[in-house]
Amino acid sequence: MKARQISLGEVPSVNAAIQRVIGVRFAEVLSLAPALDSKESQELHSLRIACKRLRYSLELFSKELPTLKAAAQRFTQLQDELGSLHDCDVLLGLAQQHGASRVQHRVRRDRERHFLRAKALWLDAFTQGGPFAPLVAYTGLNTVQV
Repeated sequence: MKARQISLGEVPSVNAAIQRVIGVRFAEVLSLAPALDSKESQELHSLRIACKRLRYSLELFSKELPTLKAAAQRFTQLQDELGSLHDCDVLLGLAQQHGASRVQHRVRRDRERHFLRAKALWLDAFTQGGPFAPLVAYTGLNTVQV
């Protein structure tokens, strides 16, 4: 998935520019969150890439936005689980090509474990006082139901 363009042409200040960048990147992640219901490989991979973009933005502006540090850390965890899940998808394809049924069984089990961890990290992040609460307040974006 290609990153959304961010227009900064008419922002009145550096703080407004930062808020726009974070808002666009968070909206991008929220729009891809339904992948956590579909379990579809490419959609989950796109979500992972969007989490990475947002995490990098949060880290870039961490001095200006220290209250969002926990959100950046949660996106790191999500990115790690989704990355491991993607690795399982790649390995599963190779195992299928070579008729390795035992490997396929093991990889499917591992994939499911990474999927469940990612979904739990996501849902927990939106709990009251969770790591995304300051991010939601900062951007003004509402959560997506998963």
